[in-house]
Amino acid sequence: HKMSKSLGNSIDPKEILDKFGAEPFRLWSALEGNLEKQDFRCSFDRIEGEGKTLTKLWNVARFISLFGPVPTKKPKLTEIDEWVINEINTISIEADKQYGKYDFHNPAVKLRHFVWETFASHYLELVKSRAYNQKGDFTKGEQEAAIWTLHYCLDKVLVLFAPIIPFITSKLYKDLHNKDIHEESFPKTEKKKELPFTTEDIVNANAVVWKFKKDSQKSLKDPVTEVIIPEKLKGITKDYQIMHSIQKIKFGDELKVKQ
Repeated sequence: HKMSKSLGNSIDPKEILDKFGAEPFRLWSALEGNLEKQDFRCSFDRIEGEGKTLTKLWNVARFISLFGPVPTKKPKLTEIDEWVINEINTISIEADKQYGKYDFHNPAVKLRHFVWETFASHYLELVKSRAYNQKGDFTKGEQEAAIWTLHYCLDKVLVLFAPIIPFITSKLYKDLHNKDIHEESFPKTEKKKELPFTTEDIVNANAVVWKFKKDSQKSLKDPVTEVIIPEKLKGITKDYQIMHSIQKIKFGDELKVKQ
């Protein structure tokens, strides 16, 4: 039912704040819709759900904080590093335009998707072995590139999210840099790096192995004998092979797992 003062069915904001907290309510408000174009439903379940996004952001930040020191100069990046930087920089450019129009909805949607999917599910999973480099599979330069990129993306996410969720971003940024995030400048536009593959290519390459292991009732850590990937993904081979425990990678026209 439509909330109405005359019907007496409006919801006291204090009830929401006491139950869920201000930050999940802020994030839900931004994500749920654009009030200039439409009304949106007040859903306690969805407000509570955005608390999980804040927990995800917190956990990602705490994980990345384990890796340091961060190189003071930008190291030579791999193609997968350049890819994720392209992704967050694209969001940064769009957010700058949208925030200028008091549109918090579209930046929030893109940032949420980046945190959950692009960054946590794909990039972080691909490079965490390189960031740890416990077995020495990577050079020091390759390890530094992963660490630098992880911190670069996290800093961008926190600054871009700060207008919407000011408290959690302030806390994390203070812990990481001992600075006030709300005194930082908005991220500058950076030139996009041309790459041979797209985000869809990365998502599909990971999905085909995950699906194979699920269908075969294997754990994600179980080895795979052979995977065929397109030639354009050659630049991510090392990270990809270690992430999925692939014994042999071949190049072909079709993504395929062989066991």
